[in-house]
Amino acid sequence: MCFSFLKANESIYTVKDNQIFLQNDRNVLELRDNARKIAFLNAFNILTKKILEPSELRKIDRIGEIDISGLIKDFKIVEEKITEINYSANISVNFNPNIILDFFKKNQIKSNVLVSEQYLVFPIFKKFNTLYLWENDNYWYDFLTNEYDELGLLKLFFPKKNHINKLKISAEQLLQEDIETIKNFLKIYKKKKAIIIYLSEDYDLNSNKLKSTVSAKVFYNNRIENIKIFQQDKYEENTELSNAKLISKIIINELQNWWKDQIAMIDFGSQEEFLFYIKIESKDLKSNIFVEKKLTDLLGNESFQLNEFDNNQIIYKVKTRYNIEQLNKLLEVDNLKLIDLLSKDKYFLLQSY
Repeated sequence: MCFSFLKANESIYTVKDNQIFLQNDRNVLELRDNARKIAFLNAFNILTKKILEPSELRKIDRIGEIDISGLIKDFKIVEEKITEINYSANISVNFNPNIILDFFKKNQIKSNVLVSEQYLVFPIFKKFNTLYLWENDNYWYDFLTNEYDELGLLKLFFPKKNHINKLKISAEQLLQEDIETIKNFLKIYKKKKAIIIYLSEDYDLNSNKLKSTVSAKVFYNNRIENIKIFQQDKYEENTELSNAKLISKIIINELQNWWKDQIAMIDFGSQEEFLFYIKIESKDLKSNIFVEKKLTDLLGNESFQLNEFDNNQIIYKVKTRYNIEQLNKLLEVDNLKLIDLLSKDKYFLLQSY
């Protein structure tokens, strides 16, 4: 089984705020039909860009004419305005997940549809040597929240700008990578991971332009690592005026691409398989059923088999092309993790965290 066939949260298959504008030719029924067709095409382009890598996205162009209406579960005209001159509509489109994935599978297109757990976001803004984080004047925060797509694969959480958060953590502490303070702040919001997005704007006297520099870092497992932006550690540009709004769009898109890179870890051409055992220590039947279903969805019945069980534990034999790191990436959305049982070779304990 591969990422292409993992079923994600169905919300990612919904495209909202699909704005259509047409010239009014006096035939309302025809206008609505044209708007529907355009909305379907726009929504399909948005969805495929969201869940396909650029190399896979190019395969769409080679398919030829696609009956997009056959991929759609339902749609809704949220808003409609008709004047003497113009017609406008806001159409929400909801794709059928199973049909979409079957369509990709049939055309040998690999998709990434695994939704992340929520990352808490620290949007730091520096303008002329002044740092902003939870202050009302931090418009970098505002631009990022406006550009963030709640229906995307990467789930982000933006704490509110308020005085309480200012007392709990500062921009200086984040830039100094104060691990303990970051951990304590995450505990307040019951999050385990965070992304620091730092925009610095400084006036360059030599070029008489505003220099904007953006970097992004991820915090997890008590460490901080750089997130590549266009394969670089930071993104820079020089402009006459502040370009923070456009930069926020670029950064949010790059973060979504970063998450797709995180889940596109399997070499689909490789035939190497890993054999190991997963141990579950739980007397909670409901919990065991959930875990078994989760593993079956990820691994398939053929790769995941009951090996032994008693009143205190269940042990499954696993044969898969996923390694432990990849499996943990898949399991983290449900707060599950495989822990190496050093006392027994190739045995891993599945625990919630």
